Amino acid sequence: MDTILKNITAVVRFAAYAGCIIVVCFFIAASAGNAQQPKGAMGAKVPAGSSVPSSPERTAASFGDWILRCEAPGTAQGRRICEVAQVMSAQGQNSPIAQVAQVAIGRPVPMDSNRLTVVLPANVTIPAKPQIAIAKGGTPIDLVWQSCVPGGCLASATVSDEAVQLFGVQGEPGRIVFKDAAGRDVALQLSFRGLAQALAALAKEN
Repeated sequence: MDTILKNITAVVRFAAYAGCIIVVCFFIAASAGNAQQPKGAMGAKVPAGSSVPSSPERTAASFGDWILRCEAPGTAQGRRICEVAQVMSAQGQNSPIAQVAQVAIGRPVPMDSNRLTVVLPANVTIPAKPQIAIAKGGTPIDLVWQSCVPGGCLASATVSDEAVQLFGVQGEPGRIVFKDAAGRDVALQLSFRGLAQALAALAKEN
């Protein structure tokens, strides 16, 4: 359990740099799903009088193949951290253990640039940069590797508002392209169904 916590801490530091913390926490939580639960987890006794926030700590809303998810701030003065994300699972499987990859778009600070973050399986070739490619318009976006832990490898890139909006109007799926540990090309289909609506909801949060 200590090893898992150290991995989470390390990758969250990189996630803070990348600007998308939520996608990493969801991914690491899924990969650690079979680990021993810490004290205070579901099923354990919670001390009487423990404070409960009046608003939800996490929210999620679905828009087609995309999700708008938000985390409550750590302090009363902080703002909610929100992103739009898509979780890719093995065909016919929806459990967290079957998750293959995640992609998320968000802003670490309201006036900062958009950050596109991808979490891929750990069996990748690091020197080769992963890319996001779309069917119509635009050029492939190169992502930069940030960190790897047993649950996966994190890559991110800064993207313009124009590029994000171009994603939202795509009528055909895009691709996440990378090389696996054996150097073979791998392409995961990236659906854009519902992204425009998810981005509109995200704009209201920001």
